[in-house]
Order: sequence, then structure tokens, then C-alpha cells
Amino acid sequence: MSEHHLVPLKAADGSIVDAVLHERVDAGYGLKVDSNWKAHLAAETVRAVAEGRAISHLEHGHWEWGEKIKESAHLLSCPTLAIEYANETQGLMLVQTDGHFGKLPQQVDKPLVYVVYLATAPWNLRALGAMPRFSGVGLVMLHAAIQMSIDNEFKGRIGLHSLPQAEKFYERQGFQCLGVDLEKEGLKYYELSSQAASEFIGRSTL
Repeated sequence: MSEHHLVPLKAADGSIVDAVLHERVDAGYGLKVDSNWKAHLAAETVRAVAEGRAISHLEHGHWEWGEKIKESAHLLSCPTLAIEYANETQGLMLVQTDGHFGKLPQQVDKPLVYVVYLATAPWNLRALGAMPRFSGVGLVMLHAAIQMSIDNEFKGRIGLHSLPQAEKFYERQGFQCLGVDLEKEGLKYYELSSQAASEFIGRSTL
């Protein structure tokens, strides 16, 4: 594990807890997350069948974090961040801090931080039917990505390709859609401008 610091998460009872944001985790960590998250998904699926209810398909449910981290762990510009609380991983995010440039008119060809993957733990998703244990994981991760952009003198600029289930979330946070990218499996490409990043930080609350 590398450097870490405390970040706030909102628990199901409305209280705010101090979670830990790790700024880089390794492939072994990712394998443990894969095991824990998939076990939870399997248990929720069994429960849903027993109760005779449908369970939403998670577009990122097949992601293998151990492999994703392994592929980029040797690159300083591709850290994977993790949020932990009570010894459980609440969310993961893999970013790239070089090689990506803006497409919005006001930031064409200016460097930005690219969010490769971002996911919250299955027990924090309303799509599974239960009350999420914690909310705000995605917001904390975006805040971390913006801060990373600022630290790299990119003025908060961020880019990402969004899964369909997450599009509305990013749009609510001020990301602008630049259309479908056929080279990325038809996913829509989004960018956050430096101005929108400042506004995000200014209103960032759980």
C-alpha cells in the first residue's frame, strides 16, 4: 500500500464515517476485492431468486480488478485508488495521468486525467435492491481524480468513457458528453472542464 488519508462516507443511518483512501493498491489487493465482491453478488443473486424478485444486471460485474491492476501496476502514471472502511473495500478507481488530452472546445489538446475504471462495492448499489451500506463513494473518487488532475497542473480536467448505467451520474456532476466512441465499444465519452471541476469541488457534499 502507498500513501493514504481519510475521506468521508455517508452510512445508511445518515451518519458520516471516516474511510481510508489508498492512493495506490497492488494486484494482490485487487484479487481479494474480486473475491469479496463476487461472493456478495452471488449471495444477493441467490437471495433474489429465493424471494422471487429480479436483480439488475451490473455492467461492471464481470470486471477482474486483479488483472486490471496487474496490467498497469508497473506504470507510475496508472495508479489504482481504493476506499476502505471497516476492512472492506468500498470502491476502486484506476486512472491514467499521461497520454490523454482534452476534446472540449475550451480545452482541446490540453492534458487531463483519464479515469479508466471506477466501481463501487456491490453492497453500495441500489440496483441490487437493498439499502446501500454507504453512499458517496463515486463522489469521493471523482474528487480524488480532480485533485490528482490539479496536482499534475491539469487544472481539474478529467476524461472518461461511461457505462450506460453510469451516464446520468456523470452528467449530474457536470461532465459533458462528446458523443459515442466506436473505438471504445460504443461507449459515450465524457469530459469535465476545469470550470466544472471547480464547481464540483465547491459543492462537493455527501
